[in-house]
This record gives sequence, structure tokens and C-alpha cells, in this order.
Amino acid sequence: MAGRIRRIEEKVQLVLTALDQINVEAASREAGVPPSTLRDDLKKVKKALPEVLASRKRGPEPKNRVADSTAKRSKTEEPRVCPECGGKVTKNGTYWVLNWVLMLTMGWMGVQKVLIQRHRCKKCGKEIASRERVRQAEARYAWWQQVNRLAVLSRFKLRLSVRLIQTLVEFVYGRSVSVGHIQRLTHRVGKRAEAVLARLSQCRQAVAHFLMFDETFPKMARRAYSLGVTICEHGLIRSVCCVTRKARDIPAQLHQTVGGHFRPTHFLTDLDVMYNKLMRDAGLNLIHLRDVVHLIRQIVRLFDDAVRKVTLDTPKGLPLKERKKQHKLKRRLLRKRLRPMLILVFKAFSPGYESVCVLMLEGVLSQLEDSAFIIQTVSVRRLAQRLRRFVKKHGHAINLSLRLSVEQGTPTTTNALESKNSIFKP
Repeated sequence: MAGRIRRIEEKVQLVLTALDQINVEAASREAGVPPSTLRDDLKKVKKALPEVLASRKRGPEPKNRVADSTAKRSKTEEPRVCPECGGKVTKNGTYWVLNWVLMLTMGWMGVQKVLIQRHRCKKCGKEIASRERVRQAEARYAWWQQVNRLAVLSRFKLRLSVRLIQTLVEFVYGRSVSVGHIQRLTHRVGKRAEAVLARLSQCRQAVAHFLMFDETFPKMARRAYSLGVTICEHGLIRSVCCVTRKARDIPAQLHQTVGGHFRPTHFLTDLDVMYNKLMRDAGLNLIHLRDVVHLIRQIVRLFDDAVRKVTLDTPKGLPLKERKKQHKLKRRLLRKRLRPMLILVFKAFSPGYESVCVLMLEGVLSQLEDSAFIIQTVSVRRLAQRLRRFVKKHGHAINLSLRLSVEQGTPTTTNALESKNSIFKP
């Protein structure tokens, strides 16, 4: 009968009958194989007949079978029973959250949202976290950990300000972080680092002979604070102290810094006249050296002041415009005359001239006092007098600082300390 549905047993019986009609000896002789081999193959075919003859839909298999299995598996993964009370769990609406997984892996390219299904127990009302919610929560925690590491690295290693760190995080991840979070994070990490440094200070360390001190003035919350920072020549921060009264706080800080494992012999600062007295008040008897960069700046200021305060003798009745013109011309001529001497000053402090630095400064001084070399105006005589006092006051310290830098490789500037000051600025 056409179109009727046949049972699998009927199909198998008909095929077995057809297979039994095969002449095994003749077929094996024609194929050139032993009859036993052909009989074994026929037995395997007979065993597989129920599976082969099973009814299936005609046509190719559907391509979305994997997706269907995934969907079925996701449905089975939904919570059915409350782990607390054993009650029935039902769906309780959906909500959108940031796709933290994409944001963690792709940065600013992954700022998207994902739909989360809420499940709640009907008996106790407890919300059951789904797999997707747990995955997003873990990715969110990992994202914040990564942002915190970036902020700490930028703050303490790259020495970026809080605002720049906020801009960097927003550029990398496409999501801004508050300034308060970065400040609290850096403060917390700084406290932990301070405790670690306190333990490290008890370890053996390289012998340091230089104590470098400077003040920095960070502005926080519309108020400028004064911080005293001390480091050694190896770049290790020895102490940081808030200065409210210089005469009291700086000597106390210096006295507390020196001692134990740190016993320097030289005190390197800028040209502040109070630092030597404050060092003595702290009970320290160190050799006070000045920063070479600040010394050069002071000499440049002396030359600029001489040009700026040049005098001009003009006859009476000369118009004001002409007097200004002549005064400007005289300044220009004096600056042109003093420029070779200033170049010689820079050359004296350059590498390779350490042994003759003070001699070259005295040579510049002799040129300033020589009337055959330059006209002895009031400003020039004042410049020569001030430069002589400068060389007399700092000449020995300059020779000692440059000699130590050549022999022992010690620092001559406080550039390392100036770079540390940026750490304390928000």
C-alpha cells in the first residue's frame, strides 16, 4: 500500500531476507577475498540495520543545531529552585547593565550594554544571581583592578597629576573615573608604601654621603602647602614633612632624618640663606654645598640686573622719547658687550672645566674690572662688586662640589630632588 508507514522491524526483516539471498562463495571468489571476511562484513551490516533504516526527515540537517543546543543548555542553566528555602524561582523582569566583559577585553571599543534576567524566589523573595550576572560582576571587579593599577602606575611611576590620570583612563576605556577615587586610591597606596619603606629602612643599604633638601609647594583644595623633602644621592626619599614654621619644622625634620643607617657628610641645597642656619639648629655639622644650576641662575640674574639698571647721562632739554631711545640703545650695547663674558661663565660650569671653574670666574671678574676691556659705568662696577662677593662666598663650595663629582661621581645639582617634588603635586 503506497504512503503507509512501515515499522522498523518490518524494514529490517525484508533487508535481512535480501542479504540471505547473496551467494557468499561466488561473491568472494569474484572479489578475490576470503569468504570469512565477507561473512564478517555482512554480520556488521545486519547489526547496523535498525539504525540505518530509522525514519528521518528528508533533506540536509539544519545548520543552527549548535545554536539550538546552546539555547536549550542556557534554559536548563536557569535557576529553578531557591538554594535558601527550596522554593520555586521565577523570572522577575530584566535590566540593562554595562557589558564589563567587553570593556575589560576591548577597552573603549567595548562600551556596550547587555540584558540581564532577574530571578527571584516566590517563597522568600531572595534574588538568585544568574550566570551572566556573575560573569559581569567578576569582569567589573577585574576592570576596576586594572584601572587602579593604571592609576597607581601613572601617579607614582609616570608622575602624572590626578587630572591627567582621569583623562588617560577615559581615553583608554571610554569611561571616566572620579578625581576623588584616584586621590583616595593614591593616598591608600601611599600609606601602604610608607609602611613598607619604614621596614625597608631597617635593611642594609648603600652608603650615602649627601643629604639633599628642598621645599615644594603643592596646591590642594585651593590652598598651597609647604612640604620639606629630603633625599640622598641615590634618589631614595628619606623624609617628607609638612612645614608650617620653618624655624621649628625643618630642623626637626633634618634631625630626625640623619641617624641610624643614614649619616651624610654633605648638605646640598639651593641658595636659600636660611638653610645653613637651620642645619646648624638641627645639631648637624655637615659641609654645605650649593646647587650648581642655582649658582648659574644667580650669575645670570646679576648680569641681567646690570643691564636693566644701566644709567644714562643726557643733557637737559632732551625730549623723553629721545632719552628712552638712547637708554634702550645703551642697554643693547651693554648686553652685547657682556654676552661673551656670560658665555665664558657657562663654559666654566660645563663638563671638563671642573678644575678651572673658579679661575675662569675670576677671569670674567678681571675683565669686568678692566677699563680697557669695558667702560666702567655704574652698573658695570656694581656687577663686578657683586660678582666678586659671589665668588668669595661660594668659590670654595664650587671647587669642592665639582671635585667630588669628578672623583666620586656625586651629584652637583638637586635635579633628582626637583623631579621628586612633582610626586606631591596633585
